[in-house]
Amino acid sequence: MTKQNSPFKFLDAYLRTDADIWFGRDKETSELYDALSGVKQLLVFGPSGAGKTSLIECGLRNQFEEEDWFALTIRKGGNIISSVYESINEALEEKIDLSEKTKMPTEPDFSFGDAVERLFSERYQPIYLLFDQFEELLILGSEDEQKAFFTRLNDLIRNRVPCRILLIMREEFIGHLSEFEPLCPSIFQHRFRLEKMRKNNVREVILDTLTAPRFQDTFKVEDPNVLADSILAKLPDKRQEIELAHVQVFLDELWDRANTQPSPETLPALSKSLIQEKDDLEGILDSFLKKQLKALEQSYGKQMPIETLAAMISERHTKLQLSEEELQEELHERGIKLKSPLKNLLSDLEKRRLLRTQKSGIKTQYEISHDLLALAVGQNLTEEIKMRNRATEIYGVYEAREGYLSQEDLDYIRPFEVYKPFPTALRERMKESAVYLEDENKKKLNYARQRVVFASVLALIAVGAALWAFSLKNKADEATAVANDQREKTEIALEQLKSETAEKERQRLLAEEKSAEAKRETQRAEEEKTQAEAERQKAEEALTAKQREEAAKNKLQFEEILRNADKLFKARQFSYAKEKYEEALPLAPNAQKAKEVQDKIKQCITNQ
Repeated sequence: MTKQNSPFKFLDAYLRTDADIWFGRDKETSELYDALSGVKQLLVFGPSGAGKTSLIECGLRNQFEEEDWFALTIRKGGNIISSVYESINEALEEKIDLSEKTKMPTEPDFSFGDAVERLFSERYQPIYLLFDQFEELLILGSEDEQKAFFTRLNDLIRNRVPCRILLIMREEFIGHLSEFEPLCPSIFQHRFRLEKMRKNNVREVILDTLTAPRFQDTFKVEDPNVLADSILAKLPDKRQEIELAHVQVFLDELWDRANTQPSPETLPALSKSLIQEKDDLEGILDSFLKKQLKALEQSYGKQMPIETLAAMISERHTKLQLSEEELQEELHERGIKLKSPLKNLLSDLEKRRLLRTQKSGIKTQYEISHDLLALAVGQNLTEEIKMRNRATEIYGVYEAREGYLSQEDLDYIRPFEVYKPFPTALRERMKESAVYLEDENKKKLNYARQRVVFASVLALIAVGAALWAFSLKNKADEATAVANDQREKTEIALEQLKSETAEKERQRLLAEEKSAEAKRETQRAEEEKTQAEAERQKAEEALTAKQREEAAKNKLQFEEILRNADKLFKARQFSYAKEKYEEALPLAPNAQKAKEVQDKIKQCITNQ
């Protein structure tokens, strides 16, 4: 007996033909079928690794007879709108006239509804559009692409053609949909959440898989119950929810161990003895990835396989769909040079089940096999790759800025060139900024020199003025001395000539002067009192304005937090919504608003 390929699904989703080996989701399949009944659009969401794609492609598809539905699974691809038209066009006999370049209808007003109507007129089956991995549009799509899609989607939902839409996505991105609710008000109206499978249910799945009739001629199991318990024992004790993908990868690993020395007479035997002490069910995917990368490095050079996979995940470590040409361009931009042709590496990555291919029209696109594997790739990035990714982020920030860069900006950016070359536009802008800064420094230097010269001239003028003033002071002192001598002589003469009448007149004049001085003092006191009163009023007005400004600022902050809390409440993220309402409560502008927030907090607690 020769060594066979693994019978397990590994990271692949279960399809319609896998109904006999797909277990543990009968209840959820029936509930999903019921949730879809009578609705035009259904939002299906859940955590990564819960098995959403398998639930749709195997569970839901097997609920329908062929004549009851015609389902198209659609991914975002390069543009989700053109992907819709391309997917429908592939199923049509009478093709839609699509632009060779944009893959959009050449007729500008040709809508989703028009395309679906044409498909229905040929098939006479209800049309189902299954938008798998829908979060790709929310995290990777442009703003124009997103708005255009939700506008067209809303028109299709309101169209009378028999068509139903499923939006299938990871739940951590569901909050992003709130932004597009005005364009498509029914997004949240009908929802279905798929949870991860509990530990007890997973045990039943493992048992059913090990004893499935399909596998009876492929392998044998010495004791299914003992093996199932041994597999689950490789989970942390407190872990009650399990990613089924980890179980499939672990079963695949056990198959490889049992099949290392195939015997012509006997089937490979799966048993507890194959499980090793170091095995970790949660870490099995990470171990698998490292094992494959190490083997590939022997042919393609150190770090080359991980560099290639790193180019196929987003900043949030979600998988991307790329053609060979797009991937080659991305590696070139990162400065990565492969020892062997990229085509060969992609083929080997696919053979080792790290990648899978997707057809988009006539174009072949590659993507990492599973979101959990994409996350594992992100967690295994080298420091050099992380710094290169950081450089990409920083370059993007500075490219988006307007005007010249400062010297601090240039000093901050330059060290990242070691990890990734500057984009051409940013490099030119840095050169222009450096020239501008040099010119500005020259201008400042010249201005400083001019100021020194001007200050020197002013100093000379000041010295001359001081000498002239000193000369005038001497002359004034001499004139004052003469005047004082003359005054003394005059006073003596007057003193001799004054009579008693003159003395009385002097006393009267002195009294009038004192009276005038008293009036002036009274007037100054009144002016100071008026000025003090004006300053007091001004201070009160400033204090009132500051209080109004602080109240307005608190109100704006309260309203912003309240809006975010309402979005989370509407998305049924009650735990996060409660935190936001509690943050808004101290900022409530009045008792009524505070009571409304307290009521919302109570609703969140009730719904959790």
